[in-house]
Amino acid sequence: MKERNKHKHFGKSFNKDISFPKHLTPEIIHSALFVYNAPKEEVAQRVRYCAKQIGDEAMSFAMALLVLPDLQRLTMQTDEYKKWQEQNKKTMH
Repeated sequence: MKERNKHKHFGKSFNKDISFPKHLTPEIIHSALFVYNAPKEEVAQRVRYCAKQIGDEAMSFAMALLVLPDLQRLTMQTDEYKKWQEQNKKTMH
């Protein structure tokens, strides 16, 4: 990867006093954004770079953030979700 893509403060822009769950640390969020904003031809390269920087488990959390909108959309299309939504509307009114 080119030198210009390296970040001195990779995942370290938050105060140490803040406690994060291990799947939502700044480095995981930064990695997800770094991959998300990549030109299509650089995505795989950025995934490998980030995995090397933060490790496989953390990178799997970053990738999970990227697929979350699709997972939500698919969930909302299920009969179970639609049934829950209808039941929830009845109890709210």
